[in-house]
This record gives sequence, C-alpha cells and structure tokens, in this order.
Amino acid sequence: MTYNLGVDVGGTFTDVLVFDEDTRALTIDKVLSTPENPSRGVLSGVEAAMGKADARMDELGLLFHGTTVVTNMLLEETGARVGLLTTRGHEQILHLARAWTPGPLYGWMAMEKPEPLADLVDTRGIDARVSAPDGEVAKPVDPDEVCAAAADLVDSGVEALTVALLNSYLDPAQEREVRDVIEAEHPDLPVSISSEIVTEYGEYERTLTTVINDYARPQVIRYLDDLDAELRESGSSAALNVVRSDGGIMSTDAAKRRPVELALSGPSGGVVGAATIAERKGVPNVLTLDMGGTSTDVSLVEDGQPSTTRQTKVGYREFKSRAVDVNTVGAGGGSIARVQINGSLVVGPDSAGADPGPACYGRGGTDPTVTDANVVLGRIPPSVKLGGDLELDREAARTAIEGVAEERGSTVEEAAQAILDLVNENMYGALRVVSVERGYDPREFGLVAFGGAGPMHANALADLIGSYPLIVPPAPGVMSAFGFLTSDIQNEFSETYLRTERDVDGRDLRDALETLETEAADWLRSEGVEEEDHRFDYFADCRYFRQDIQMSIPVDTDDLVNGSGIEGLKAAFEARHERQFDFSLDAPLEIATLRVIGRGTIEGVDLEAREVGGEDPSGARTDAHEVYFDDEYHDAPVYDRGALAPGNVIDGPAIVVEDDSTVVLQPDHVATVDRFESLEITRGEER
Repeated sequence: MTYNLGVDVGGTFTDVLVFDEDTRALTIDKVLSTPENPSRGVLSGVEAAMGKADARMDELGLLFHGTTVVTNMLLEETGARVGLLTTRGHEQILHLARAWTPGPLYGWMAMEKPEPLADLVDTRGIDARVSAPDGEVAKPVDPDEVCAAAADLVDSGVEALTVALLNSYLDPAQEREVRDVIEAEHPDLPVSISSEIVTEYGEYERTLTTVINDYARPQVIRYLDDLDAELRESGSSAALNVVRSDGGIMSTDAAKRRPVELALSGPSGGVVGAATIAERKGVPNVLTLDMGGTSTDVSLVEDGQPSTTRQTKVGYREFKSRAVDVNTVGAGGGSIARVQINGSLVVGPDSAGADPGPACYGRGGTDPTVTDANVVLGRIPPSVKLGGDLELDREAARTAIEGVAEERGSTVEEAAQAILDLVNENMYGALRVVSVERGYDPREFGLVAFGGAGPMHANALADLIGSYPLIVPPAPGVMSAFGFLTSDIQNEFSETYLRTERDVDGRDLRDALETLETEAADWLRSEGVEEEDHRFDYFADCRYFRQDIQMSIPVDTDDLVNGSGIEGLKAAFEARHERQFDFSLDAPLEIATLRVIGRGTIEGVDLEAREVGGEDPSGARTDAHEVYFDDEYHDAPVYDRGALAPGNVIDGPAIVVEDDSTVVLQPDHVATVDRFESLEITRGEER
C-alpha cells in the first residue's frame, strides 16, 4: 500500500492528513507545534498520523510540507548574515527603498523603519555594468575585483552572498559570470543572482527579493536537510516536497535554491483546498476564511482559481514573489484580549500561542483569549477535546474572562461576547480588503470556512458580510494539509517586455510567450514531471501607457493569432480596470511583463460523492448544551459530525463537533450535509 501525506505547521498546532491511494481513505491528526524546533513537531505529527492510519513509515510515498520557517525568520529577523555585491555607486539601494509608510495619514510618525537585511558594512560595489535599454555591456566583469570583494565579505563573516547588478534583467550574463567566479573560490557559500530570482525590471525590488532569498537560504537548507535525515531515520523513503507561496509544490532541491518562494507556504494550501471543494460543489466564486490559533488568513477565489499577487508582504517588507493573494490579520483562537486604560477593549494581535496557550488549555496560561471566550459562551461544548485529546479547563477560561468583565463592569458573558464581536469585526475588515476593495461584491460570493477556529466564527461573519452559502468542508482543521495534497508542481517564468499595442501584434506576443514556455518545460523536466503531465498558463501584465498600476491578464495564445489578438487583451484589461477603479483611460495599452506558469499535474486527493439520504440528523445527536446567543442562553443540540450523513438537515442553534474543529450554527440558520460531506449553511428563510 502507498500513502501520501500533507503536513502544515501552524502557530499552535501541526496538522497532518494521510491519504491512502488504494482505499482513498483520509486520516487526520493534530499535534502541538514545537516553535523552538519545527522539524521535531513535523516528525512527531507524521509518525502519529501514520500510526493512526495503521500504516508503516516505509509505506509513505509522497510528503507535502507547508512550512513557516521563512515567514517566522522574516518577522523575527533571525536569518543569515548576507553580503551584497552590486554595481558601484548603487550600494545604498536597500536604504533608498520605496517611499511608503504604513497605516493612516501620518503613519510615518510612528513607523520604525527596519534595517536592511544586507547591511552597508556587508555591501561591496564592483564596476561591472549593463546599460539600458539595449542590454549592452558598459563595463565588463573583472574577476580579480570580484574575488577580492567576495574574499573580504567571507572573511568578515557573511553566511550567504547576493549578486544584484544594475540592469541585469536585460542580460544576466554578467551576474552569472560573477557567480561562477565566487563559487570557484567559495564552493560552500550560498550565492543567488538577482536575474534568476526576479527576471524583471525594478532595481530595488529585484535586489531586496534576492537578499531575502539569501537571508533564508542557510537556515532553510539546514532545516530541510535535517527533516529529510530524520524521516530517513524513521524508516521513510518518501519524496519530500515543499509547498510554495502560490499554492504549487516543488522539490526540496528547488526550495533550497529559492526559499523566498516559501514565504506564504502554509496559508496558500488552505486556499487551494477550499477552491477545490467549492468548485466541486458548483460554487466557483468564494471567499475563504482560515482562522487558526494565531492569525486569520482570508482570500478570494474567482472561477475556481485562487487570486494571486506578485507582491508578497511579510511585516514591513514587500518583495517580488508570486503568492496566493492572502490578507492576514492577528485574529486567532489564541489572540489575547485586553482592556486599555481608557476602558476600550482590544483583541490581538499578540497571541498565547501553543505554550502556554489559552487559559482553557490548562497549561499555565492566564491571559483571556478568543478560545476562552468561546468556551465561556458554550460555543465549545464540554465534550470537546482539542486536537482529539486536549482536555479543556473550563474554570480557568471563566477566571480569565472574569478579569475582562471586572474592568469593563459587565457580566462574564457580556465580556466574552464583546471579545468575539471584536475579533469578528477584525476578520470582517480583512474580508472587505480582498473583496470590496478589489471591486468585488461579497454578496455574490460564497464563504468557505476552515482552520481550527474558522467554523466557530464563520456563521457570524457570513451574516456580517452577506456571503452565502457558507461551506464548512470535512476536516476543516487540516484544510491546508488537504490543499497540499491537491496541489500541482509549478513555477513561474517571466520576462520584462515593455511594449505598447502600437509596437507589437498578436504573433509577436505569442512567440515571446512560447519562449518562456520552453523554459517552463525545461524546469518541469528537471523536477521529474513527464511530458504528458505538463500544463501551461499564460499571462500579460498590462497597464495604460505611462501609468504604473498593472494587472495580470490571462492570455489565450491561439486567440492572439487567430482571434481578437491584442484588441482582445486590451478589452480584458479595461474591463478589469473599470471594475476595480471605476474608470478607464483613452490611452494605449502597454504590456510590461509576460509570464508563463508551468504546471506538472499530479493525481492528488479527490472528493468522493456519497448518496444523499434523509433529512433527520437525530442519529448523530450526542448531547444538548446551553449556548449563549443574542444576550441569552439557548438549549442547543450537539451533533457528532462523523455520524452525520449526506442529506441530513440541522436547524440552528446547534453545535457540530469533530476532532479538529467545532462548527457553531446560529439561531435562524440551517445546515445541510451535502453529497461531499460538507456542511452548507444558509439563512433559514433562504432554504
């Protein structure tokens, strides 16, 4: 027998999903994360889940891993010491940066600008230079100069080296030559060149992104090597693959060369999994809500495809890397509630994390958290054990919330409800960012809720934003791991184009895209993907001539030559521009960048439809419990989700429990179990 496994490391829990290729059965497990050594938590989760599936480690075929190593490294600034070789005269490029400040008007007054990840003392200028816009060599590479600069940096203690020369996107030959010189002298030193990490114009973004890549490389290399070795020692010979920020997967060798593409590794899997489930249900347009222990990630899926961005942001730093367009807020089950000196209540972004965790975990935590508020209000019934085996300390939860109630002069229930209302408003704001602020009406979208805490809050959020149906998939607490098992091997290849519709025709554009397709095909072959499994998607980043706002527009290469050509591309761009900004311009279309995404399709987990039966859910009812809604307690039945069958209908208020999550169904709402075993929740009058 062969098993595939997805493992996602979160701030509180490490989620694991095992897929049996023969029986198509899924086995889920959760273990507490080990932030001090993430690989230990991963291995513990893998071994526990394989044991739960009654499988041996040597039966594991493929392992898909979403990691927060790069994210945490950037947030906590614990990466490697990076040296930077750049064109002489441009040594301060990372300090110049972009004129941007966070927050509202005058936000710059409170901003503490982070130090560049490659310090000036670790930066050296060399004379090599390519001119623009022709890409001709203005000054050739001097190998002796490169050797001296690299030796100086290595002697000073740098652990990785970035090469980012001016205009190298026009011709990467000089950067490649510099890299070859350095690697010949220092073969164990990780070296990245900007023309391979970002093949586009934008000197600052190209340099920053490549420096981030090297900032992460030594630690990612060690982490993946250690994890691979530990898996081998445990008896596994599985191929270890790492999940990219755009929801695709790549080999560990590719990940060790380009760790910058792992910055949003975990959140992307949940969006991909949610998109798969929603499309199978016939709801291709959905918002996604992934609420975990530390934060909440939201995104938008249109026509079954997750929205993507090429500007990834972690903390203050925004860099060029393709990622699922996720908006993150510090709102999770572990988010801590505090009453400020003026009497106002705040929730998050700081979190109780996994250790000690919320007060109700019984591990020594005393701060009041969102999870504690849910426990106090009965949203998590007494029978629930988090992760399947963590007994909740309900008295500790109530004691923690009592502190908030005393400071606010309210009852404990009112204080707990205020905490939930506030955290829901925070998530509501995040959902508006990915919908309303991008020109979409959320009332035209469904909502897919997952994560350990998402299904507890999703019904309230669906009401706030008007997104129905609300879909809670099976095993929502391990949705990211499920998404990993549905992902394709993929990578993006791009080229700066910078031509207007007056300069090119459809055939020119198709030829340029086909050149990129060749590069993508070569990469897929290097990842071991057979030719018959190659798939390619084509995009053009378009903007109005002499404007800067770009939009990535899908391209049909046949239509470029045999159909509407450039005119069709412009029409698609203007429609997108009109929807998002409510205006268009009488100006030529400029094609700034061309992109090809190469996909290697794999046979992943598929949803199996079951026969729909009767509406009566009484066979799954296990208990009744008092739950607080609308300023009063209600008697709410508790259902075991594993015992529910397709066709069952549940009237709210009710609680549906399973090992990895709890679903809260509000009064005047109805939940129906569909043929894929998802819960579909609607307002009662809409049924």
